[in-house]
Amino acid sequence: MGEVIPASEITVEDITAIKQAVVDKLFEVAMAMTGLKKEDLIVRPILPSTDLGLTNETWETPSLTANAWNTYFSKQLNDQRFIGFYGVSNLSPDPVVTAIKFSVGAGKTKVLDVLEIEDLYSDSERVDGYFKAPIIYKEKQYCNCDVYARAAGSDRLILKGFVVEPAGVVTF
Repeated sequence: MGEVIPASEITVEDITAIKQAVVDKLFEVAMAMTGLKKEDLIVRPILPSTDLGLTNETWETPSLTANAWNTYFSKQLNDQRFIGFYGVSNLSPDPVVTAIKFSVGAGKTKVLDVLEIEDLYSDSERVDGYFKAPIIYKEKQYCNCDVYARAAGSDRLILKGFVVEPAGVVTF
């Protein structure tokens, strides 16, 4: 089981290093799998709808069932798209999500990590945390995330992360 480090327990430099390590790993995997050079790839924040299939470009869980694992999203990644998650934050005033489970495969066949996040809510100033080990998804993999809810409702649960893909794929 993975570990989530509360933001209040680490420095800004630590957070910067965590983010850079995820970016470096994503570029390494993307270059190895696609044969593209770093200058042909871009890194950007995850877009909830574009990248993960959520209804809008906002982080919000669907309606959750109490005391159960609920699907947050399940999406097969496009060719040459790589995603790395490095942290979590919950903007809900009374959060109901207590754990996050990342898995891979069409039938959620392999669990990558389970992260307990309820302890983050004990800090009245900071409710964000950073994963001790990033969660990396490669092109064409099924990117699955389930959340455990202590009560019915929904949460503004933000999963911090990056996408690496060829330049020009996503335009606005």
